Amino acid sequence: MPITNLKTEYLPGFDNPMTSFEISLDKPPSGAKASKKQPWSNVQFVNTAGDGYGPLSTNFGEIATKIPDKPSLKRSCDKCRKRPDQEGKGYAFCASCKISCYCSRECQTSHWKEHKKLCQIRVKHRKIEEDLEAQAVSNNTSFVSQATLRTWYLDNVDIVDYVIAQTLEFYKGGQTDLWRTHATIISVGGPKGICSSADQITFSDAEPASFATLARRDRLDLSPLYIQALGGGSRVIVIFIPNRDTDLMLIESHDVPSVEEVERGEKDEMWRMHVRMRKMARMMCQKDEAGEEEAEDASGGGR
Repeated sequence: MPITNLKTEYLPGFDNPMTSFEISLDKPPSGAKASKKQPWSNVQFVNTAGDGYGPLSTNFGEIATKIPDKPSLKRSCDKCRKRPDQEGKGYAFCASCKISCYCSRECQTSHWKEHKKLCQIRVKHRKIEEDLEAQAVSNNTSFVSQATLRTWYLDNVDIVDYVIAQTLEFYKGGQTDLWRTHATIISVGGPKGICSSADQITFSDAEPASFATLARRDRLDLSPLYIQALGGGSRVIVIFIPNRDTDLMLIESHDVPSVEEVERGEKDEMWRMHVRMRKMARMMCQKDEAGEEEAEDASGGGR
């Protein structure tokens, strides 16, 4: 069912435009029977227009494959920035903070003077986090540990990379240096109560924020020295905030996209929709694959 004549118009009294479209029903060839079942991948989807962007017509198949798959992130060496094989085991972690990674003993030793302060802050925050979790259990409120947030970040690096590319405008290639002065804030949702698994976390929204804004007391109150210690200006700073609770945020230092990744990038006006609907679209397309296997077995093709 192709969607045509997609357009928008503004109505008096409404801020956002109204989206309208036409649906054309596909007719089977003369003498052929109409198919009773259409694949989920061909199901049409319309994302309506909003502030600053127009409407988009797509289908579940295109949504499912829009963001390329990537394996779970293996961190780069905090000293030399060497990237490990993303299909391998990754580098060894700092024994104290268990976050920073190093490709060799030499890199870890030579980086200690720079890493020491940040390492101490991370270790101290673990105790603060334990107190926050105990308070959440007592008050029956939401809580997501940094370890759980970090697991979601590492396992969903394909989504994170895509969000960073859109919010910090990496698709502009060498024409943007936004990442040198801004961070990406990613808001995620989780279940009520204690979130014990990264699988329970879902992407909600994301936005860029300047380092100057992040330092304001009415925002996140992150000191410029802390941002610098994380690599701000030389690395991409990503901040994860669950359930809109800034007390539980996770701040990560992320690799700058490679030249090849930047060259392949493109502006996606509907990136939020592509991220939010990716999981559901993939589930729908998997039903197509399961149906094809059942049909093949029924016809004897699987014998």
